[in-house]
Amino acid sequence: MNSNTMIALAIITAAIALASVTFKRWIEQRRIERMRQAILHIDGMSRAASTGETLRPWISADAIRLLAAIIQYHGQHLGKLHLQGTPRSDRAMNLAEEWQHSTPPANLEPVPSNPRQAKSLRSTLMNYLQLINDAHQARLVSTEAAKDRIREAKVFNAQICVSTYQARARVALKQESPNQALHFMKRAEATIRDLKDLPADLTNELNILQEGIKQLESARQEQAGTSRLAGEADELVEAQDAWKKKNFD
Repeated sequence: MNSNTMIALAIITAAIALASVTFKRWIEQRRIERMRQAILHIDGMSRAASTGETLRPWISADAIRLLAAIIQYHGQHLGKLHLQGTPRSDRAMNLAEEWQHSTPPANLEPVPSNPRQAKSLRSTLMNYLQLINDAHQARLVSTEAAKDRIREAKVFNAQICVSTYQARARVALKQESPNQALHFMKRAEATIRDLKDLPADLTNELNILQEGIKQLESARQEQAGTSRLAGEADELVEAQDAWKKKNFD
């Protein structure tokens, strides 16, 4: 075998080795990318399932069905990767199947007024808004329907804030701090006023708040007037005492 043949064989061998390494690397990168995509879809299913479980007592049937559609969307993409699901993804798919035929709850749970619970619920709402945005980008929901879901979320967020402010106002009244109570009631009123096309329940709530604010302001004015009269009476007594001392002592 002459030197040229040996060089050619060496080049061919090196090329084959390089191609083999490149192919294996490509296979490994593809496997890693599939795993990454699987994790993203499983996380998406889990987020939608968790959000739905938390908000279901207060959101509409259309909203819960949208979350079911988001879960199924990620489930379909997970199936295309030909990877086995996880307990999280299987549970999410079961919930999605149940939610597809969801009906509104017979009795809505009261909106939490505890600040810690309210904060946690509002955090879930922010996550829900992001899910709506992602679903719209993926064309799982029309623009008009997405706007309806966003408005529903905003109304519920306002209800949470109002409930929290009212609870703090009640605490302030028990602690005999009417000014603090008035502050929280006005914040509740402003929260409702920021919404457009108020639903009936919030319209009634606004009327009740406004009446309560009027009563508190009236009580505060009466108290201020009484305090001024008492102060003026004290000044008159002091003046009389001073006059008596000056003229009879």
